[in-house]
Amino acid sequence: MTPTRAGVALLLVGMVCLTVVALRAEKVRVESRIQAHTTELIHCRRRVWSLQMEIARLRTPERIQQRIERFSLTVGADFGRLLTPRADNEAFASLDD
Repeated sequence: MTPTRAGVALLLVGMVCLTVVALRAEKVRVESRIQAHTTELIHCRRRVWSLQMEIARLRTPERIQQRIERFSLTVGADFGRLLTPRADNEAFASLDD
């Protein structure tokens, strides 16, 4: 093998090695970003869940009644009917089955 061919072969091997190192470095950067986004997604899902639980807690009839009394709101005579399920309501009747 001539020195020129050996030099070209060595140059090609060196370029391949540098390319592999660059690709591995990029892979590490991408995996790090993926991990950061996954962590952020988990935090967002936990926040959404806690807010949904807070909404459900605030929607309970007792809390509604407390807020009405607290803010001295006037409500029609139908308020008690709205808080209790009626027997003729199909949606509530299906829950009893």
